[in-house]
Amino acid sequence: MSSPSPAFLFPGQLSETIGMGRDLFESDAAARELLARTSERCGRDLKSILLSGPEAALHENLAAQAGVFFVSTLAARRLEARGVAAGATAGYSLGNYAAMVAAGGVSYDDALEVLIGVWRETERLGIRGGMGAVVGARREAVDAVCERLRSEGRPVWIGNVNAATQFVLTGQAEAVAAALSELAPRALNVLPLAMSWPIHSELMRPVADAIRPVIDACASFRAPRVPYVGPDGTPAETAENVREILASGFCRPTLWNTAVERLIADGHRVLLEVGPGEMLCKMARWIDRSVACRPAGTIAAQSALTDIIGS
Repeated sequence: MSSPSPAFLFPGQLSETIGMGRDLFESDAAARELLARTSERCGRDLKSILLSGPEAALHENLAAQAGVFFVSTLAARRLEARGVAAGATAGYSLGNYAAMVAAGGVSYDDALEVLIGVWRETERLGIRGGMGAVVGARREAVDAVCERLRSEGRPVWIGNVNAATQFVLTGQAEAVAAALSELAPRALNVLPLAMSWPIHSELMRPVADAIRPVIDACASFRAPRVPYVGPDGTPAETAENVREILASGFCRPTLWNTAVERLIADGHRVLLEVGPGEMLCKMARWIDRSVACRPAGTIAAQSALTDIIGS
């Protein structure tokens, strides 16, 4: 029996870098048209920002999120054009937008409208917070610190479980900083992340309520044609599953290790990181070192996949 096609993993915010996507869109007229349409909808000159920055413009929430979504979608389309079909998809946080599109669960344009809506409502509501990484700590220790701080009125949660001992905290900026400080002696490393929103926390719940009209206006939700593993590691098999993830996934935890373990259990021994950077490949080594995870977000990286694509 042949092995399943590779699973496509789509990265999230903070994977953006100046120059990302250049090779994918500069020589492709359809890609340039998609970039122009994305830029117009966002009200950002994404071509200039992606190619030249500056860093502050690239890391602004809307530009970063739309840019990563756009580049990841292009990378997936190029793989498919070369005959590499996704056997399944999964997205890390923001990466769920591209994962849903690649799986056929929603159109690019509708996903982009929701992405913009989340940005617009988060800014309108003035929601701010922080995020930070904890590497090499016991889950029960991280949970205990977060629970105690919340009992003191300092909201902080585990927002992402990247691996058994690797977590991203999210919540009120001061509470996240306090948790990182307290956990530092009990972890291999802790570090604040350059994020101004408390993504994957209850602090984002008002945004989920506010974007319901945007979700209701989306007409392209459908059952994914390619298996799509959602943020909690459960396959999203219906149009309603996809709708709910898009509508509220940003205020619920991402169990990335569970999602990757599900893909592996389903027989996907080759994982491709389809988008800028190689962070998900690094995380995969924390989850299961026996699985191959390969970067596939540039033409050069895709060309190196000769054992999958062929020469």
